[in-house]
Amino acid sequence: MLGGGQSQTPYDLHFAIFNIPVRVHPFFWIAIAILGAGSRDLFGMASWVLAAFLGVLLHELGHALTMQSFGFYPSITLYGLGGYTEFGVLRNPYAGRLSPAAKILITAAGPAAGFAIAAALTALLAVLRFHPIVYVGPPIGVMVLLPEVVISPWFTGFLNDLFFVLIAWGVLNLIPVLPLDGGQIARELLGWRNPALGAHRAAALSFVVGGAVAALCIFSGDWFLAVLFGYLAYINYAGLTTRW
Repeated sequence: MLGGGQSQTPYDLHFAIFNIPVRVHPFFWIAIAILGAGSRDLFGMASWVLAAFLGVLLHELGHALTMQSFGFYPSITLYGLGGYTEFGVLRNPYAGRLSPAAKILITAAGPAAGFAIAAALTALLAVLRFHPIVYVGPPIGVMVLLPEVVISPWFTGFLNDLFFVLIAWGVLNLIPVLPLDGGQIARELLGWRNPALGAHRAAALSFVVGGAVAALCIFSGDWFLAVLFGYLAYINYAGLTTRW
């Protein structure tokens, strides 16, 4: 996800990867742990938190590395249940504004990175004579599961969690609801010739789609996603009423 604005704290974790600064807000760990709470034991919780951390980081690296290729100095922040990548400054200040196509490429690179890594990991496991199951169908579309133990039960659980984050969260991010990646892609497509009109159309689309997904989640009993998409629908509706 592209964005910004999460305040610094004394408890942030800082590091860099591929010369890209990464900051992990403490609420990231708390929110991920809450999301994974339930029937998991201590080892299961540890595998989930590690898988979520790696999955979200790899997603944001997809955005950041593509930004680098366009001459930016990006930075990554992980917070809440996800993260965001900021453009930073241009190496070449005369490079000009990004085209809609470039913005779509940068936005799509996040989910695409997760899908590519999941595919490569599936192929590697198959070469090593493990037998990952590639399930095609609802509710996610495609999912990879490991029916047998790989090295240890803990590592197997970690791999299954990582597949879930890379694939399921990537698909979720492509739903055309702002500020998710799918919503940002829709904004660029709908505003290819008129960015201001595209922002309005994308907000209206986000309100409709977000409300529909929230309703569907209520009927299916997924209250977490129902609240999430209900909230996203609300903030897009509020944006429509205040700006227009």
